[in-house]
Amino acid sequence: MYESVTTNIMVKNVKETIQFYEEKLGFQKVLSVPEEGEILNFAIMGKDKISLMFQEQENLSQEYPTLKVDSIIPTFTLFITVQDVEKLYEELKGKVKVAKELHKTFYGKDEFAIFDNNGNILTISC
Repeated sequence: MYESVTTNIMVKNVKETIQFYEEKLGFQKVLSVPEEGEILNFAIMGKDKISLMFQEQENLSQEYPTLKVDSIIPTFTLFITVQDVEKLYEELKGKVKVAKELHKTFYGKDEFAIFDNNGNILTISC
């Protein structure tokens, strides 16, 4: 039976991704492989109940050759729920590139979307 799911996102540079998620979104590095160094192959980041895994492009392509591409083009969005979407929007709007301003959706939720440092869209909702 299924118990959980955690994304493993292909990125150009794990170290830069860790920096973005720590500095902009308040995540913490849970672990990285290797633990330190100029080039990191993999990292797990966490905040509250959220875990995200990031893996360096070449490393992930070696593991799964069908994922080998010249350029990473995001093909998904992450949907993140928070308790106070308006407060977080105000905190982030000057620090990150906004993909969609705070708005009321057709299904009645307040939400906005941002780009991470890899061009992935993070939709944040309450």
